[in-house]
Amino acid sequence: MRALGVNLSKVVVHIDLKGSPPKLSYLESIFPLFKDLGVNALLMEYEDMFPYKGKIANLSSNICYKEHELRKFITAAGRAGFEIIPLIQTFGHLEHALKLPEFKHLREVPLYPDSICPSKMESTTLINDMLKQIVVFHSSIYPLKHIHIGFDEVFHINKCAQCRLWNQTDIDIYFNHLQKVKGTVKLWSPNTTVLIWDDMLRGIKLDDFVHRELTNTEPVYWDYAPSLRVSHNNLYKYHKNFENIWIASAFKGAEGRTATLPSLKNRFINHVEWLKLIFHYKFGGEKNIYNFEGIILTGWSRYSHMDPLCEILPVAIPSLVLNLLMIKYFQEGQMENAYLLETSEIFNRFLKNDFIKHLQCEDDISLENFETSSCTFKGHKIYSILEQYIFQNDQILGKVNDVKEGLFSLEYYYKLNHLNMNAILPDIKWCNESLLDLFATENRIFNLMLQYYDVVVVQEYVNYKFYEGKKKLIGLLKLLKRYYSIHTWYRNPPQRYKFYIS
Repeated sequence: MRALGVNLSKVVVHIDLKGSPPKLSYLESIFPLFKDLGVNALLMEYEDMFPYKGKIANLSSNICYKEHELRKFITAAGRAGFEIIPLIQTFGHLEHALKLPEFKHLREVPLYPDSICPSKMESTTLINDMLKQIVVFHSSIYPLKHIHIGFDEVFHINKCAQCRLWNQTDIDIYFNHLQKVKGTVKLWSPNTTVLIWDDMLRGIKLDDFVHRELTNTEPVYWDYAPSLRVSHNNLYKYHKNFENIWIASAFKGAEGRTATLPSLKNRFINHVEWLKLIFHYKFGGEKNIYNFEGIILTGWSRYSHMDPLCEILPVAIPSLVLNLLMIKYFQEGQMENAYLLETSEIFNRFLKNDFIKHLQCEDDISLENFETSSCTFKGHKIYSILEQYIFQNDQILGKVNDVKEGLFSLEYYYKLNHLNMNAILPDIKWCNESLLDLFATENRIFNLMLQYYDVVVVQEYVNYKFYEGKKKLIGLLKLLKRYYSIHTWYRNPPQRYKFYIS
């Protein structure tokens, strides 16, 4: 007899567009995969990729989506059965706006362009303009059921003189701003439910929620670690004050700011732990099982607007497939007693065969040492070449460090005009060959990424990934060639022997 499954109304894939929008044609091409794996909504985090107009047109990137392209995409998504949930930051993470000269005076702290001052009328005008354009645009295509307004990681609050004049607590300022933003959403779309990330709510006491206007507001409790740090006290607070609670995991973008590939194992454990936690979840003193409203599988492309690109979407497809499969099986009750099993056993017993099938792999796959040499899923080529890049780059940086350690003696004897050329020439040859190998890998990644991203995004990504390796190799090569330029030497001992530091 099968155990009852997990009841989740929404299974949402987060598409983080911050400065790196995938081609809409690529996103559309993976609709059938999403549909097959139980996805019914996409969380579109626009940031600077929405085509703003009028006074706020400068908020949009030069490579933002065109309005007609976006309209066509959202229409296609709706026909495929996906709700589109726009996400627009309205408190913290507003670097794309506050970095600009025309809006820098709206920062809560002048030095930091992340958090907006909620006390300035111009801040309200800016946020209202952003929300109006997004809400009206989406509502003109399909009814807007949900909108996400961010409200996470507001690192600077109640710091400016204008905010302190109100003599309010941080909590009061937070909730007052939330009420204003919700009012704008309600003005343009009265039946839309507002989602917020929950982290700013975690330190708020239960009593501080009393008398707050929280209708049509639902928190999303996020935790991306393999070992969850979810507070049941916080869940209880949300349960008592909000109609629904959502949860958020991460299928990519949680391995570090500069990660190239997601850790399949870490991402899987994160999702397994979430599903185990909510399986037949009950709040203290209640008999009924609590049904969380939905799960958002976040896929961060940058940790913030100012950070480098981390894992790109095409290489995260294996992680996304695996975790959507697991959620689907938990929903359908096909994983009897899975909540009692170890992670590797869950994978091997329930998921491995379907995972291999979806990724079109010929060979067996290990959760611990995942590689795609036998797979043909869309994106497998870029995954493989990035695996090669990681190995190649690590090898080069390690060898450069080894050579530089030997250069301490070379530098000393270079000043004495007393060098063993046989020790230098092999390293020069290695530097030249390594540079050629790097350029070849760089070119392959560049050309493969053009299938998925605009050339501007590809240039940023490739230049960043290869910057350190090329710089160190070129610097080392120049130094070695300088040493190798000597062709005559002095009698021993050299006349210029007496020097220490020059």
